[in-house]
Amino acid sequence: MRAEELVAEIYRQKIELQKDGANPKQLILNMDAWRHIRAWHLARGIMEKAPHMDYITEDSIFDLEILIDAVEEPLVR
Repeated sequence: MRAEELVAEIYRQKIELQKDGANPKQLILNMDAWRHIRAWHLARGIMEKAPHMDYITEDSIFDLEILIDAVEEPLVR
C-alpha cells in the first residue's frame, strides 16, 4: 500500500471511530509501514507556512500514538 493510502486509511478509521462515539488514541502499524510513511512525509518537505498543521510527528499521526507490532494493516483504537 502506498504511503498516501496508509495515511488515508488511518484517517478513515479515526473518523469512523469518532462517529461511533469513541475517542481513539493509538495507531498500531508494522515497522515497514511506519518507515514508508516517514520517508514519504520527509520527501514532502517542511510545511513552512503552516507547521502547526502537520499531522505527522516523530511518534504520532493525527494525534494518535504510534505503536509498532506485526500487523498486516494499520489499526486505530
